[in-house]
Parts: sequence; C-alpha cells; structure tokens
Amino acid sequence: MTDIQFIAGVFAVGTIGAGISAALVYRITMIQQQTIQDLTNKLMAKDYGEYKAYQQPVNEESAKPKRKRMSYWDDGDETEEEVQ
Repeated sequence: MTDIQFIAGVFAVGTIGAGISAALVYRITMIQQQTIQDLTNKLMAKDYGEYKAYQQPVNEESAKPKRKRMSYWDDGDETEEEVQ
C-alpha cells in the first residue's frame, strides 16, 4: 500500500464520518424543533381541548367549503341525496 492509497483511504473514511455526523445533527435538530413546536402549542392553548385540536391533521376535503348546485347541469361537489 502506497502513501497515496493510505491518504485516500483516510480521506474516504473521514468524508463518510462527516456525512454520518451531519445526518445525525440534522435528525437531532428536527426532533428538537418538533419538541419546541409541541411545547409552544401546549403553552398557547387555553385548555386541553384546544391543545388537542392543534395536534389533529387538517383534512383538505373538509377544509374547503361545500356549495350547492345551482342547476342540474352544474358540477357541484354534493350528490343528489345531500342536496335534497
């Protein structure tokens, strides 16, 4: 093994180690940010029910307002049974 191969090996191991440590630091930071967000929501809520409401995911279908069809040919979101 020559000196250049040894130096290249040490460099490769160092690069892999730096990548692993960067990924670990990123993961730790994301966990800390999630904890901070959770504690902020808990602190800002006026009661436990509001705190639990913050934790529920927003459903896109229920978030947009429903409208009734204006005519038979209108492409409304509701079915015929719901309109009557």
